[in-house]
Amino acid sequence: MSVDSGSHRVIVVLRPTVSGLDESAARRMFDAVRAGTDADVRIAYLDVASPSLHEELDRAHTDDVGKVVLIPVAVPRDRYLLTWTSKAVANWRETRIGAELEVSLHESETLEAAVAAQVIDELGAAGKPITASPASYRSPAWSVIEQHDTHLLVCKGPRCMAYGAGPLHRAMSAAAKGTSAKVTGTGCLSPCNLGPLVIANPGGTWFGHVDAGDAEALVSGREDRLADNVLDR
Repeated sequence: MSVDSGSHRVIVVLRPTVSGLDESAARRMFDAVRAGTDADVRIAYLDVASPSLHEELDRAHTDDVGKVVLIPVAVPRDRYLLTWTSKAVANWRETRIGAELEVSLHESETLEAAVAAQVIDELGAAGKPITASPASYRSPAWSVIEQHDTHLLVCKGPRCMAYGAGPLHRAMSAAAKGTSAKVTGTGCLSPCNLGPLVIANPGGTWFGHVDAGDAEALVSGREDRLADNVLDR
């Protein structure tokens, strides 16, 4: 696909797994793409990681970009990534009144075949001996619960990320340093239209529509400052 530079920007959209993303590998791929083209290319994540697609679309609008082409990348083809990329764009348009930005989606028809061809080429490879130790499966470091009095779960599903869960998670993690609070980002917790969502344990209190400005209160357990954010279950 040829892309003109100027007011035209391409955003490669990735979807991390529940366990996260090898960001160094994603960065190497992204750097290789940028090295091979003069086009304005950026990277965004549908959920879990940052920058989110909403953040990159906001940046494109601020930079006065006229047109953005989104290229979701996943092998094998990920229908969820394609569907929710489109839904994220629809939400961005609805919530950014007056933002003039043409956004389109390009679905590669050759990526899977190219990867399959590469795998076929590698079938005759001898491989390298596996020398990894099994010690990590019995390491004491992975057998002890980290000391904490409060465990805060931050939803980082696609909708919560659109509503600001990325900055919220970063702010809460920073606020938790040196405290007895543990902050963990999660996949979708389900009622994401009430997001960003945080669950505070012990107690299992759900908070909705919180933002980075609420990080200190969430980490310190100041629920009195978050009375309007407590969700009924």
